[in-house]
Amino acid sequence: MDVAAIDRGKADLAGHSGSDDLMVGMKSVRVWGTLGWHDIRQRYRRSVIGPFWFTLSTAIMVVVLGALYSTLLHQDVKDYLPYLAVGLVVWGYLSSVANEGCNAFIGAAYLIKQLRIPLTIHVCRIVWRNFVILLHSFPVVVVLLIAFGHWPTLEFLLVPIGLFTLLLHGVWVGVTLGVLCARFRDIPPIVTNLIQVVFFFTPVMWSPEILKDRAWVAEYNPLYHLIETVRAPITGRPIHWESWAWSIGLLIVGFAFSQYLMRRARNRVPYWL
Repeated sequence: MDVAAIDRGKADLAGHSGSDDLMVGMKSVRVWGTLGWHDIRQRYRRSVIGPFWFTLSTAIMVVVLGALYSTLLHQDVKDYLPYLAVGLVVWGYLSSVANEGCNAFIGAAYLIKQLRIPLTIHVCRIVWRNFVILLHSFPVVVVLLIAFGHWPTLEFLLVPIGLFTLLLHGVWVGVTLGVLCARFRDIPPIVTNLIQVVFFFTPVMWSPEILKDRAWVAEYNPLYHLIETVRAPITGRPIHWESWAWSIGLLIVGFAFSQYLMRRARNRVPYWL
């Protein structure tokens, strides 16, 4: 299946190097799109509801955690559940991309050693797979918004832009971690444990307002701003330009750094695997 999908997209893969690996790989939508769908289909092969298990598991988690933490944090359930739902869905995407990105090239070693294709394709495959999972979880958010009487405002038009920036963030994160982890095999467990710690310092289940004069903990957390670019327009919260500035600025810096790594290490990765 992997080789067949790559064969169909050979025209998109010709003549790439470390300097244009990112661009050629991202443009090969036919290849990484097919591979990503194949991964999801294989994971839920012979399942009755297939990928909608993501929707069900998200709904259960939101209801259980929402009932608990809305009481502990003294939050109104009508506002808290949609807030929590979006936070968990976006965090699930970001954490999965980071964890799986660590093994993007290690897991695809058999392909990398046999075929000269852009390394970015292996990252885009992971990013696309997790983005589809994110989209399968979003019906939970929609149901909660309708159930509690939250209707879309004009700011809701920013949601597709926020989701697209998340998609792009996943690419540079996956490329960066993929290259570093191929060279240094101690990094994947470090990333896994770091994500677990950062989760508690990121306003996913709690709001920055409850910190009062210590709200800077959230304001200087880039992950909070990435989540807010999607959560604020969905839930009707005030949209702060700082969140978009953080998101776009981090996107530029991240792609610049991942491009630097590709130029330096693209031809060395097969020898590290």
